[in-house]
Amino acid sequence: METIPQASSKQKQLALLGLVLVAIAPTVSVITGFALKAGIIAAFVFVFTKLWMFGLPALWYLKVEGGERSYSMPREGGWTISVLLGMGMIFVIAIAYILLGDLVLRSEDLHEILEPFGLTVPWKLAIGILFWIFINSVLEEYVFRWFITSKLEQILGGKWRPILLSAGIFTLHHTIALAFFIDPLGNALASLGVFIGGVIFSWIYVQYRSIWVAWVAHALADVAIFAIAWQLIVGF
Repeated sequence: METIPQASSKQKQLALLGLVLVAIAPTVSVITGFALKAGIIAAFVFVFTKLWMFGLPALWYLKVEGGERSYSMPREGGWTISVLLGMGMIFVIAIAYILLGDLVLRSEDLHEILEPFGLTVPWKLAIGILFWIFINSVLEEYVFRWFITSKLEQILGGKWRPILLSAGIFTLHHTIALAFFIDPLGNALASLGVFIGGVIFSWIYVQYRSIWVAWVAHALADVAIFAIAWQLIVGF
């Protein structure tokens, strides 16, 4: 497993600044869309923050920190571990839904979340699911696992503190968004699941240094989540 070298004081300051500039983007988008309900402005902010989350980490790494271009291809394997962890998450999500489904999310709640975006229409929901699994989850691995986790490693050192804190940052905007649609208990349960998922994805990234290996587990977990969403909105 590759480790992050000890950072100097200046490198830690740069890492902290880059971390803050990237980490606030999803929360800004959620607050604009759900708390302020800013309409067309919220749509603009959503697109802008996605572009910000995609462009700034690469620009920061290449231009500010002088890093070398990389496609994060795996060099130490990890595919089997990631698949097994992803399958385990599918099993846990399915069991949690069977036992706690109504406590976490009801069909009417999900309709309220998705209807303003037209995602209660089956074909639009299908396109949305493909986007979330194959594009958005890759972006999240790129941002939260590669950039944010590696910045936290530079700032904090060690292994588990960066993993846990990056999972907390990953959970924050999900918790804020869900607070507008589901009750506190459901939000707490959903947020706990997101946090545990974030810990698993960050651990895979730290262990194998590839966002693609971490993405496999993330994508599998998303398949289970969106299968439930499909069942609640469309039915099987």
